[in-house]
Amino acid sequence: MNYAAALKDFSQIYKDADYQPQSILPRSQPFLDVYRNNTLANRSANLANTYPTILELVGEEFFSAMARVFVENSQSHSGNLHYDGESFPDFLSAFPHVSDLPYLSDMAKLDWAIHLAHYSVDCSGIAIETLAAYTPEQFGQLKLILHPALAIVKSSAWPIYQILMMHHGNNPADLNTGGEQVWVWRDHWQLLSISDALFLESLLNSQNIESAMRATADDEYDAGPILIQLFSRGLVHDLIHS
Repeated sequence: MNYAAALKDFSQIYKDADYQPQSILPRSQPFLDVYRNNTLANRSANLANTYPTILELVGEEFFSAMARVFVENSQSHSGNLHYDGESFPDFLSAFPHVSDLPYLSDMAKLDWAIHLAHYSVDCSGIAIETLAAYTPEQFGQLKLILHPALAIVKSSAWPIYQILMMHHGNNPADLNTGGEQVWVWRDHWQLLSISDALFLESLLNSQNIESAMRATADDEYDAGPILIQLFSRGLVHDLIHS
């Protein structure tokens, strides 16, 4: 058995507690539970760190039990724990024991975006003075390469920004106010209008500024304030002439 096959054989212990790997000597088989339990414990603890809002919403005891179910039924596809747990929002949307908390999945998407933004690679932003070289027509044709820590999270039904801020000391969220859009970058987040969210999403999807403005479907939309924030916060890494 080659090394790759041995690793694949050994990894089965995390899917089946009764599996006995051929790559492990019989005298070592009784100790496999140590590896299995440590892995489950580490992944569960990492899940709590990755989804702090969900942890607070359901409580530590329930979260621990729920995380155990998730970990036992999902695989980690990276050796870096920071990237483990991406499918947790989908798990929550189908987990029957949280059906009375239908906003959990959307909140988990926001927690995940904040988590990724925190650990994202860094890159430099270009100076806003760079734009002085472009005419208004040329500026509208520019594509912005945005910082990898930037993300947009939207919920069509739930006030995810209010819920997040409630867990940072603000007033209780009003679940009847409908959906919200949140702009995430590094360790910051900001409530967005629907038009601003559509504009930023279009930029992230490599549309030029003029096309991104049209994507808002608002003839009166002013992208100036959002563009100023992008450049002043160093969130524009590069410009592409389209």
